[in-house]
Amino acid sequence: MKHSYSLFLFLLLFLQGCSDNTTVNIFDEKLSKTKIECMRLVVFPPDEEVQKSLEEFYSFDDSCSVRLEVSLKRGIVCNSNQNSDKKALSNFPTSYLRMQISKGGKLFYSYYIDLEDAVTDEDAKVAFERIKKDLIF
Repeated sequence: MKHSYSLFLFLLLFLQGCSDNTTVNIFDEKLSKTKIECMRLVVFPPDEEVQKSLEEFYSFDDSCSVRLEVSLKRGIVCNSNQNSDKKALSNFPTSYLRMQISKGGKLFYSYYIDLEDAVTDEDAKVAFERIKKDLIF
């Protein structure tokens, strides 16, 4: 019995360590099945590293009505006592990356991930690859 419990605990920890905490939402299935001809890139707050990384994968057009809005935050610190157990017992996120695609002010795709380390250009590449997998370019 003790051996079974140890095996179960090991598998639980192993699977938890390999989980992907990415949240993807497709708000309008019709738009998500329509080929995206062009996109305008908006990075806020401005981040040259992330912007250059994304520009390597796609030729953005500033006049396009479809917007890829990228927002990120590094160095998140939570001072709330309500989260003290999460900070002590888990890998509390210190940054996030959000990418949203909208057309005419209507949001139809969202990608969000909490990160344990600062957002890097590699995180932006992984996110964009996921978007390319989910949508038609």
